[in-house]
Amino acid sequence: MEISARRKVKSGCRTCKIRKVKCDEGRPACQRCISTGRPCDGYGIWGGGGNFYGSRERTIIPKKGCVDSKLVTCLPQFAGSDDDMLYFEWIKFRAMKKIPGVFSLAFWHTLVLQASLSEEAVLHAVLALSCVHKTGSMVIRNRKRRADDLGNPERFILSHYNKAIGHLQTHLEAKDKASLLVALIACAVFVCMELLRGHFITSISHLQNGLKMLKESNLLSSNHNRGLADDWIVEIFTRLQFQVAMFNQSHWHSCLFLSPSAPEPPVGAFHSINEAWGHLQRLLYRLCHLTNQARYKTILCNTSHIQDSALLLDRQRIQSELTEWLEAFEVSKAGLQRPDIHEFVCRLLSVYHTMAKIMASASLSLGDESIFDSYTEQFIHILDQSAHMWEARALSCQLPLPAGSDMDMAKSMVDIGWIPPLYYVALKCRFDRVRLQAIRLIESAAHREGLWDSNIAACVSRKVMEIEKSSSKNASNVSEDFPLGSTPSAQELSLPMIPAYQRIRELAVVLPNGPMDEVRLQYRQGYMSEQWKTISVPIRSCRELSTSMIQTK
Repeated sequence: MEISARRKVKSGCRTCKIRKVKCDEGRPACQRCISTGRPCDGYGIWGGGGNFYGSRERTIIPKKGCVDSKLVTCLPQFAGSDDDMLYFEWIKFRAMKKIPGVFSLAFWHTLVLQASLSEEAVLHAVLALSCVHKTGSMVIRNRKRRADDLGNPERFILSHYNKAIGHLQTHLEAKDKASLLVALIACAVFVCMELLRGHFITSISHLQNGLKMLKESNLLSSNHNRGLADDWIVEIFTRLQFQVAMFNQSHWHSCLFLSPSAPEPPVGAFHSINEAWGHLQRLLYRLCHLTNQARYKTILCNTSHIQDSALLLDRQRIQSELTEWLEAFEVSKAGLQRPDIHEFVCRLLSVYHTMAKIMASASLSLGDESIFDSYTEQFIHILDQSAHMWEARALSCQLPLPAGSDMDMAKSMVDIGWIPPLYYVALKCRFDRVRLQAIRLIESAAHREGLWDSNIAACVSRKVMEIEKSSSKNASNVSEDFPLGSTPSAQELSLPMIPAYQRIRELAVVLPNGPMDEVRLQYRQGYMSEQWKTISVPIRSCRELSTSMIQTK
């Protein structure tokens, strides 16, 4: 007699899933577990569970707003193959220390790990992400070890990628709240995995899908009573969308999905690094939105200086809030958390605040690149602070990248760090000595910060500088043999700059979707030229240029 296979249990509490029996999904603990005297392990990140015995640890609920918290629950034991266990331990104990970046999120340290142990879609996405990070890190750390020696990581990545997508189909069809959250968590992990792989177009496509799901749900509504998991999911997508807005600020675009937040009341002091960064990030996002609106106005009105009263008022509010932010930051600096990286993070926040002030002042004077000539002192401040961060990093740095290696995955992360402000300096300051130092600092990084690939950012900056100088008869030639941590001298700042009418005023960078793809630059040069020019640069050329520059320093 043929015995039919037991149908796989796809829903229910963790205890019933392990036992492969149908769960009645009662709350807080299912009746099936209670009736048999078993402890119900609940529904993972969606709560529930109970009927505890002995010394079983209960879930500790973090206080609302505590987004800096560490893992706050006793995670169930991982059940999987030896390879799966290896990669899960890697992401839990190694990758989680670096991937989230300096401004850590509870999404990574709490939500993702919990969800991966209760939702198969999230687990497979996390294992694929871990493999990407581990493979890159191991190849860099051991020069003699090739990726081939680690087995077949690409096969492992694709296998778990496909499994995650397969498990997501059920959640996408269900359209209930719990399924929506699972889909959003997995989607965010997909975005970050593709960022680390350098598949930027695919990553942005995943992000657009996630943002679409967010907009169609009630999670963004101010009237929606969100839980901690909801807040953490909204926060990660806000961070990722902010990266896109920052990357696209040099040209008009129509892909700002999430509306900027309303002006916030003054804050007397910040209680954590994350709180300080959260306020500053929202101001920067509003600046990106303001600049994009202004660019649209310049297209309609054919003018480089905007006199729209609403935009002027918005800029004034942002400038006022930036002043208030700095006052609160100075008051709070001594008592902020994260003492292990206190100085580095404070310098990084100072750099972003300085960049925000420049962005605000120039936000309504688009097309007139000469406005940036008034901010040389601020550009040098960004350089000085970045040089201090570079020196601190150099002291703790391990061996330099081996020849042929173009990216240090062990230092790559999915959030932004110091590359965007340096990239801004390299594009907007026209003193060769200043922009060359910014470019060299970017090249020294050799890692990714979300959308920001240090090799590509440095290559684009050098290409912009080359285009502008090739059009100028009075272009100065500055040697690059200056110490990387030095400050530009008065003599170096007295050399002639590129004339305003020869400067690139709008730049769009089309990122590659793989290591063999090209970087495409689209730009407009001069005052009000309507002509867009397009050039393509092989990404390998970018990396070879950056590697040669690093090795000759």
